[in-house]
Amino acid sequence: MITNQTEAQPDLDPCCEDAAMGCSRHVCAACAHGFGATVQPSMCPQCQVTGDARDFPTASTVAIARQNDQFRRGMIAGMPEGMKGRMVFTHAIAAQGRSFETACILAVAQDGNFTESNDPFGERDFGTLDVMDRRIWWKLDLYDNDYSFGSPDGADLAVTARVLTILFPSDY
Repeated sequence: MITNQTEAQPDLDPCCEDAAMGCSRHVCAACAHGFGATVQPSMCPQCQVTGDARDFPTASTVAIARQNDQFRRGMIAGMPEGMKGRMVFTHAIAAQGRSFETACILAVAQDGNFTESNDPFGERDFGTLDVMDRRIWWKLDLYDNDYSFGSPDGADLAVTARVLTILFPSDY
């Protein structure tokens, strides 16, 4: 929950650029100001808004969330240049037929209901939807380009391939 406050924030280091020094780049959800911090910030040094970790994600988290949204939308509108990925259905989803699969794809592509409870890390990589009166889950995972291991840097399209899985909760 973001609130306005004007007290100083001692844990912020606006000129911090060195990740090796334990610093990471964060982005204020209220004003989009980017800044460095050695610990999880709770106040923006520019607009003085306060909040929790979800209100000040890392720049990497913001990039991953944006790319995950682009990937999901790209299933129906065309993938952005340089983005790689696959979509898979569980056997139970596939058994419902092509019209159900298509309805799932459309629903997942248009999903924008992200809350702290279903997206605690802010990466927009999971969702629950009702499609044709059936509850489905979808999950985006970030792999290396060979789909063998996790991506070494999920925010870097050059080394990341996405896998979107659509499943019933009972498939988990």
